Amino acid sequence: MRHMSLPTRCDRAAAIAFHPELRTHLLKGPVEIDGRDVAQIGQAMLQLLLSARQTATKTGHSLNIIMSEKMCATLSNAGADPDMVGGNGMPS
Repeated sequence: MRHMSLPTRCDRAAAIAFHPELRTHLLKGPVEIDGRDVAQIGQAMLQLLLSARQTATKTGHSLNIIMSEKMCATLSNAGADPDMVGGNGMPS
């Protein structure tokens, strides 16, 4: 399993920088993303994580996202279920 860590500030620039490595690893096998230190997360990173969840489901690879309280709150405010994004509510 490939382990990756999200930065404290997950803005658009962070999402752009994170995307290529995430895509490469997710297409090869299981990935765990550690987001426990995330204090700020923007729409671009949320979209990237939701897309990663869909990619994991389509490829049959495992994706586990460990989320901070801030990530959970932001996802809830955006209308997304934190459990489904994090991997607790959707098979991957």
